[in-house]
Amino acid sequence: MSRVNIVKKIKTDGNWKLLSIPRNAKGNYDWNALPDGLYLIEWRAGGKRRRESAGATAAQALEAQRRKRHELEGRKLGVPGFELAGEEPKKPALHIAVRDYLAQIEALKKPNTHRKYEAVLKRFLEFFQDRESTDQITRDDLTRYVIALKKDHNLGANTVLHNAIIVAQFFKRAGRSGITRGLQLPERITPLPREYREADLSKFFKASYDSEKALFSTFLLTGFREMEVVHLFWTDISFELQTARVTAKPDLGFYPKRWEEREVPIPVKLIELLKAHTRRPGCDLVFPSPAGNREYHMLDHCKAVAQRAGLDSTRFDLKTFRSTYATRTLRAGFDVRTVQHWMGHKSLETTMRYLVPSKEVHARLDQMTVPGLTESQAPPRKPVVMEGDAKRRRKRSKTEHPSAENPSQATSIAS
Repeated sequence: MSRVNIVKKIKTDGNWKLLSIPRNAKGNYDWNALPDGLYLIEWRAGGKRRRESAGATAAQALEAQRRKRHELEGRKLGVPGFELAGEEPKKPALHIAVRDYLAQIEALKKPNTHRKYEAVLKRFLEFFQDRESTDQITRDDLTRYVIALKKDHNLGANTVLHNAIIVAQFFKRAGRSGITRGLQLPERITPLPREYREADLSKFFKASYDSEKALFSTFLLTGFREMEVVHLFWTDISFELQTARVTAKPDLGFYPKRWEEREVPIPVKLIELLKAHTRRPGCDLVFPSPAGNREYHMLDHCKAVAQRAGLDSTRFDLKTFRSTYATRTLRAGFDVRTVQHWMGHKSLETTMRYLVPSKEVHARLDQMTVPGLTESQAPPRKPVVMEGDAKRRRKRSKTEHPSAENPSQATSIAS
């Protein structure tokens, strides 16, 4: 039987050490003799000593030892497929694996995506700084990681889910796609879409300068994302067709979300504002910075206008212009599939989230009255009398009170 040893990695005096598992008087492993740590198996193959993660429990270590022995025995017996058993290339260290994965994300994804992945995996490395490779991380470890995100870092449910998805993708690329299966995660919270009220928009645009009116009207009347407006070229606007396009700008490193370009019709009011908007000589950007570069301070300008208008600047952001556009176009009667294309949504379900009732209903609701709570009450209604009942009442009245039918007859009788 091929020799495969079990060792344990423990931390003493701030340093990690590998120790052999002691044996008891009967010659069996004494699993309780050493403090908590991680198990590894080691063997020799190809003239070198090799090690591999074996889990965090004794049962996992014994199972890893059994499997490795069978692989090495298959190699000795010349079983096809086991020619290089025991000599598999060593997996890279955890921080090296994260670094290589982020390099792939940086090359294939957008800069914003890379920044998000980098922040999430940096926190992931800090939590698992005592692990050498992905093989030393178990599902239970990931459960503790999720709990730490919720309690120690005070992250919301949606942020925890976002972190878990990125970590799962990293493990899948590292060859451990099933480790996050069955992991307990918080339920996703779906917030209501926000939209600006008519009164607030009126104050906002009255306090805006001409250039700011053109900028924020573009947000409100196209539904474009922030980076789509930042990289909007004059060539993307067709005054004849009254359309605005989202197109890739490879020279600037900008690509539409999911790499999909789109064209959106725009109202004549926005066309007029853009025609009157000052063009910077030699600059392709519609809304450049004062230096003629890309303007990355649009959010700051938005909050400055809100503050100038006497509005709560914390409640004003660029994304709410986009959601206001979605709710209003749907409320105006445009079909969901058309609005999905205009918004650049991947799924119809995302667009349908904006099918919400209008909030501008208080004027009509105030017309509703509650009996007993209003100062002037409507006059009481007369009781409804059926036609048959009316005829019977008139007939009975003639018999019992003839004067009611003929006043002159009643006078003669009285005399």
